[in-house]
Amino acid sequence: MKHIPVMLRECIEGLKIEPQGIYCDCTLGRGGHSAEIASRLTTGRLIAFDQDAQAIQEAGENLAAWKDRITLVRNNFRNLKGALEELGVSGVDGILFDLGVSSPQLDDASRGFSYMADAPLDMRMDKDARLSAYDVVNGWEKEALRSILFGYGEERYAPLIAAAIVRQREIKPIETTLELVEIIR
Repeated sequence: MKHIPVMLRECIEGLKIEPQGIYCDCTLGRGGHSAEIASRLTTGRLIAFDQDAQAIQEAGENLAAWKDRITLVRNNFRNLKGALEELGVSGVDGILFDLGVSSPQLDDASRGFSYMADAPLDMRMDKDARLSAYDVVNGWEKEALRSILFGYGEERYAPLIAAAIVRQREIKPIETTLELVEIIR
């Protein structure tokens, strides 16, 4: 299935791409936005970031036609300034952030982002990152779990869910997405 980038036309219009400009796609994903940016460059450059090694690999294949105009950077966009300095880039003409979890990450059950299939609790954008959902669910204090659920998920039942997680993991570690779903229910 072909990936369709979100709001592609609007993003490209907003960037006002100049053929000789320098642009950053800080959320590369599979390269849909990057392909459109790169196709409009002549002497310009696109620097594309993603922390997911699989995304970098697939995007590299998808963007092969423009490889002379693109630099792929496996890094989190929070490190944008330092990464650009390492590349000798002191300024850019436009930056794109397409924030959120990408469809391929949700579709791949082994990534643990979805509750549509049973999978190990993972939920890491970067599979090499130290901390996984398993670590958080099975190791963090009840108050920290409550804080995450309420602060980031706006979950009104956060205290009850955090308490249920703590009770269950005293019996045995919570290992899969569907185990966690059952506890939340």
